Amino acid sequence: MSNVLTSEWSTVIRSAPSVPASLTCRETLRVMFQHPESKCIVVCNEGNEPVGLLMCERFFLKATGRLGTDHFYRESITRLMNSKPLIADISSPAASVLAEAMNRPESMKNDCIIITSQGKLAGVVYPSDMLCSRK
Repeated sequence: MSNVLTSEWSTVIRSAPSVPASLTCRETLRVMFQHPESKCIVVCNEGNEPVGLLMCERFFLKATGRLGTDHFYRESITRLMNSKPLIADISSPAASVLAEAMNRPESMKNDCIIITSQGKLAGVVYPSDMLCSRK
């Protein structure tokens, strides 16, 4: 990985909480409340490879707006996560990743972009940060 590519991402990459795919919605809500600054939670497998994404605001609305919260709390987080999030390697050109992010459905355009390094979670990027850094 070159220094140019690293510095390209270094101004916009953020850390984000991650949870194992085996957690329930209740357990994941606890993690969300422990990290109020984060817009998202990354769901990873045992090898710290991302398998899904939860946007915190959307997740919280589902958690508080559903009937039968006991059932909701016991559900696996894999039932509510986005199982096809935008994942980019840290060596990917930021401009092409941003273009791909902007081509997502309208409801997902502001979803975090998961950044990996050699397949492992490295952090996340907010599309809004990428747009601001281009100016």
